[in-house]
Amino acid sequence: MTGVALSIIAAVLMILAVPGTAAPAAGTISGTVTNHTGAPRPLAGHPVRLTAYVNGAEQEWKETVSDARGRFSFTVPVDPQRTYVAWLHYKDGESTSAPVILKTGGQRASVTLRVWEPTTDAGVLRVNVHHIIVEAGEGAVRVAELLVVVNGSDRTYVGSGVGTGLPEGRRRVLRFSLPRGARDVQIMDGLFERAVTVTADAVIDSVGVTPGMREIAYAYTVPIAGRALTLARLLDYPTERLEVFGRAGAALSVAPLARQDDVKTDQGTYARYSGGPVATGTTISVGLTGLPARRATARYAAIAVFAGLIAAAVVYPFLRRSRPARQGAATSGARREELIQAVAALDDRFDAGEVPEAEYRRRRARYLERLRAMPAGPL
Repeated sequence: MTGVALSIIAAVLMILAVPGTAAPAAGTISGTVTNHTGAPRPLAGHPVRLTAYVNGAEQEWKETVSDARGRFSFTVPVDPQRTYVAWLHYKDGESTSAPVILKTGGQRASVTLRVWEPTTDAGVLRVNVHHIIVEAGEGAVRVAELLVVVNGSDRTYVGSGVGTGLPEGRRRVLRFSLPRGARDVQIMDGLFERAVTVTADAVIDSVGVTPGMREIAYAYTVPIAGRALTLARLLDYPTERLEVFGRAGAALSVAPLARQDDVKTDQGTYARYSGGPVATGTTISVGLTGLPARRATARYAAIAVFAGLIAAAVVYPFLRRSRPARQGAATSGARREELIQAVAALDDRFDAGEVPEAEYRRRRARYLERLRAMPAGPL
């Protein structure tokens, strides 16, 4: 063998021996799929997909099938920059796991996927608490609505069928009526924009409602021609408690609710009306007179800030008081899955160029902070 050949072989062997060229360390993500309609039981023989994300962008995915005990397992590269999410589509609903990051070789992580049988009975839905916040300005009134929708059954509500007039044959699952003249609808939380259709008189969501609670928030404007306006808001679901807040400076009246003490915040003083329970089909009449003759743009964002304060100071304490202890684990699991779905939807919108980077990072950090703060669900 010539000296040149020996040199080439030696060089190749040296390259193969260089540290870092070995296959990346591997870890395992395993879990179970359980059907929670009736007595919990394994979901066997169902496809499960594991998706890898880097910086919020989907990189690749793997798929397997659950065994007779509902178990599944994936062997994946260990990379602290990767986030793994397991999910599956079951009938008319989806189930998504908590995110997983593997940092060391040989690390094992477990996740849980829960599914429910579908139902088309709208009677399983109610609204626990509903807040309507009104901010007046020149030429328009800005309205934010915060609702907590509850599915008290052990089935996923999927609507009564494909909705007419909706794109791509989407199902009409949740419907929130809009007052006459509403426009510029902005989805704030709890609704997945890729599945929302806004019509002239309603916000319609096509995502199935799993058992537990879903917090929903959206906003819109209603133009005004003078110094007075009446908003007629039809309630689509039975509502245990309804609260309406209006910025002081315009006289506010709300029928059939009762006046309560004003609420003072850094954004100003708001008149407050409340009542309940309120039946489905009730029309709430929000009257504003003496509307201020000033531009709304300077306070356009203030209503979102106030909506957050109302959620923190009124909505969440109310939920803690009213939530039965026996539903705590199920509620936490359902909310965790909704947050994961919200992250995935936000990632899709960012990848499509629909969300500015600063807004994307702010909202994603908020979702992940909520996830970290949640107690771990049962495995």
